[in-house]
Amino acid sequence: MIKDNRYNVARIFIEKGEIKTIEQIFDYIPKSVVSRELKTNNNRFTRLISDPLAFKLIELSKIAKAIGVETKVLVNLALQDEYKRTRPGKKAAR
Repeated sequence: MIKDNRYNVARIFIEKGEIKTIEQIFDYIPKSVVSRELKTNNNRFTRLISDPLAFKLIELSKIAKAIGVETKVLVNLALQDEYKRTRPGKKAAR
């Protein structure tokens, strides 16, 4: 399979620090391209993007490999979401 050039664009922006969340990756790469590569349906993939901590590690690893960055880079992006998100009705962790 021929690698989509948009993965390279995302890699460059991640390396420059312009992409700070998992969701921002999909400003450059269509969700449908990545969801097809992960072999998951679009509804589930959309839910994962809105809640990156729900991604399986293997899924983040596959996305990272396609983009050309280390898996820990995408894991760190997903973890950034943990600190920004507070769930209604629950107290924030200390």
